[in-house]
Amino acid sequence: MWLQVKSVFTVFLMITVEAIWIAGMSSMLLWKSNIYARERKRTKQQFDIIARELIYFPVARQYIDDIDYEDTYGADRENGSHAGCDLMDRKNQAGRIPVISATDGVVTNLGWLYLGGYRIGITSEKGIYYYYAHLDSYAANMYVGRNVKAGELLGFMGNTGEGEEGTKGKFAVHLHFGIYINRDGKEVTVNPYPYLQKME
Repeated sequence: MWLQVKSVFTVFLMITVEAIWIAGMSSMLLWKSNIYARERKRTKQQFDIIARELIYFPVARQYIDDIDYEDTYGADRENGSHAGCDLMDRKNQAGRIPVISATDGVVTNLGWLYLGGYRIGITSEKGIYYYYAHLDSYAANMYVGRNVKAGELLGFMGNTGEGEEGTKGKFAVHLHFGIYINRDGKEVTVNPYPYLQKME
């Protein structure tokens, strides 16, 4: 009799533990699912903001026929994966093609980067960061804190970077255009290619 009671209790205990475990797992999966759904919604909202903010193609319109670009976002590079889109000058002449601001915003970064060469970073009112790299030179009166309007001249396409300040000619003349959003305090890249296609 005692063995039967013990056996029934053991089975009951096992079923109870399993039910609690299943309930816990279900709750955790539902919690994660809700987090992912909120994250997807927030990311979509950020993508929608980018689509609204991008007003001008980042190369002056009269020069669009002089450039080539393709979707190389995420492609392998010596220094990691490619985090933007390269707009290549078919004539490969530094200082020839004007680079314009695709958006309204504030200049938050200006100057030399080892890889990016002479660059300008513009942050929009909604906190999206737009990155223009490898410039040959800047437009007059560019400085950190300056407000810029979409369509305003930022500088000229070049081939600066991958070295100490002033390094030129290690690659073909082009503009590296990047877009960054903030996700949970971390800067995350966005593929600019589909946006560029829509603006061309």
